[in-house]
Amino acid sequence: MAEKTTKKTTAAKATATKTTAAKKTTAAKKTTAAAPRAAATATAAPRAAVRKTVVTRKRAAATVSHSAAATQSVTGWRRFRRKTKVGVVVSAKQARTVIVTVERQREHPLYKKVVRVRKRFAAHDDAGDVREGDLVRIQESRPYSATKRWRVVEVISRIGEAGAAAPRVADIERQLEESEGAAEFLAPKPDESDDETEEAKA
Repeated sequence: MAEKTTKKTTAAKATATKTTAAKKTTAAKKTTAAAPRAAATATAAPRAAVRKTVVTRKRAAATVSHSAAATQSVTGWRRFRRKTKVGVVVSAKQARTVIVTVERQREHPLYKKVVRVRKRFAAHDDAGDVREGDLVRIQESRPYSATKRWRVVEVISRIGEAGAAAPRVADIERQLEESEGAAEFLAPKPDESDDETEEAKA
């Protein structure tokens, strides 16, 4: 009997140890399964934060672009850090598109001679008031078409303004004559004018 009871107790102890071992393994499995989930949730939280920041950056960029468009009339084209060039309009035949020739000088790398280099840019003319021969300032912008990457931001001078502002040749000659005192010599004498009036009457 004593042997039977000892066998039973050892069997009970063995089953108890098996159950505890099984419980430990299931707990370990749960913890190992929970660890990747926790890691995934831990990584998901920063990802969500990154997504939120990206969204807020996009919204901020959109807000900035809208506010920039609203304040462009106040601040002008100088607010943006984009390249600008000054050139002459050589063609204004297309609708809302002008061809601007920008000329610069550079030294030839071999012969060391200063050479003129011309380049043509297709620019977007939103107002549609730029004519051929105008001196304009263009600024790089978004692509308007396959060839247009610039837009007209300022008309520096019109084609006829320089000639209209220049003094006339007759005015310059008259000023020179007055400064030299030639008006006194060229003015008719009073006696001669009386003789001419008498001859005209006769």
